Amino acid sequence: MIETESFPLILSLLLSAVALITVLLAVKGNKYSNIAAAVATAGFGVGILLLISQGLGFFGSMNFPTTTTILASDWVSILFGVAVLSASFLVGLTAKSYMKDSPNISTFYSLLVFTTIGALLLTFATDLLMMFVAWELMSIPSYVLTGFRKKSPESNEASVKYFIISAFASGVLLYGISLIYLLTGSTNIYVILSKASGSQPIALIALTFVLAGFGIKLAAVPFHMWIPDAYQGAPTIVSSLLSAGTKVATFAPAARIFFTIFSSSAYQADWSITFAVLAVLSMTLGNFAALTQRSVTRILAYSSIGQAGYIFIGFAAGGVQGLTGSFFHILNYAIMQSGAFLAAAVIISQTGSDDISSFDGIGNRLKVAPLVLTLSLLALGGFPPLNGFWSKLVLFYAAINANLGWLAIIAIINSFASVAFYVKIVKHMYVDKETNLSTLTESNGFKAALIIAAILIVAIGIYPYPFLQFASTTASSFLAHG
Repeated sequence: MIETESFPLILSLLLSAVALITVLLAVKGNKYSNIAAAVATAGFGVGILLLISQGLGFFGSMNFPTTTTILASDWVSILFGVAVLSASFLVGLTAKSYMKDSPNISTFYSLLVFTTIGALLLTFATDLLMMFVAWELMSIPSYVLTGFRKKSPESNEASVKYFIISAFASGVLLYGISLIYLLTGSTNIYVILSKASGSQPIALIALTFVLAGFGIKLAAVPFHMWIPDAYQGAPTIVSSLLSAGTKVATFAPAARIFFTIFSSSAYQADWSITFAVLAVLSMTLGNFAALTQRSVTRILAYSSIGQAGYIFIGFAAGGVQGLTGSFFHILNYAIMQSGAFLAAAVIISQTGSDDISSFDGIGNRLKVAPLVLTLSLLALGGFPPLNGFWSKLVLFYAAINANLGWLAIIAIINSFASVAFYVKIVKHMYVDKETNLSTLTESNGFKAALIIAAILIVAIGIYPYPFLQFASTTASSFLAHG
């Protein structure tokens, strides 16, 4: 039996072995790219099964974080780990056909696995330095993935912008961590919690730097400036990974830090107002900026910013209900955003453009991708009975019950505003007439990934209880052991 204390290390070593295999296969170029794709994707699938098995108790009781743990296998790591691996799994299914013209397909899978390992370690980490190391392990391969099309100026520009902004965020976060260490003499968040006492001005400085570091990584307004260019310039399936994988992973340490360290008396701040302001800014700018875009990838990028705002509503509301809403929406977001970006990737790769006019009439020329893109967009907009409706509903109720009714009203207005650009894309696909009648095809890998995403979007929408209970258990356990 796998011991729960060693579970994070064993899962990381399993994926490290997968990464090593793909690296060895990459030496042979594309000769064994099918094997590399199968090994990487299977590794992600096995990781999901292991995490679910851990949640069901097959590996004994949970290893909740303590003052001696660096990596903890608790409900938070399970929920975020499943979300991250699901996003990587869907990208793994599609990358082989999407990158068919690249001479470095096996290398792509190696970078994908290394990015996923870093993201997983980020969800397990309970030590600030471990979080930073995991963050860099996740980020460095993703810079390369963003610029993977070496001959594309847009891809190279996106990679450089992403690297510069992310490196700056790392420096800001590391300085905040150093201030926390100065105050408490430790980087373990539960040791820090036990040693924190009294209100110290330097704590507010540490708060500012940590909040700014995470804000840049999470692309929350006003730290969002790099997202649209990076997502548009990167290969679209990489944008899916960045949006639904690495971004989701970053919410795990953010929750651990903000609801553990900064809840103590030494770091007093009005967290409800802080997160409420971030939520309003992110939702409003993300949704209204998306209304002015013609690039579908930029629309989805701004949508990603807006969706982060909805997640912050739960952080602002706090308590079990607020975090349940945030965690539930994170699970749904990973599925919806993956489905949207991957479906868009099919259409963009076939038409050669991400301008919304190139989507005209595509619903009559492709079957799976336009349908799944429609489902994903409607779910992101909160249409019932799709999964995004339920998590938004929980978030709105949490805000109202936390005396933040004004925040719920702003969120509802933003949801209605987002419908305009989501439905606009659907209109172009199914109402507008196509200008090009050339034959288009969808690979089996893309079909499989998109069908899985569509099934989850509809199934969770029709029967949300198990997933809502999963999020509720995670929130209750997190607050009880925090």
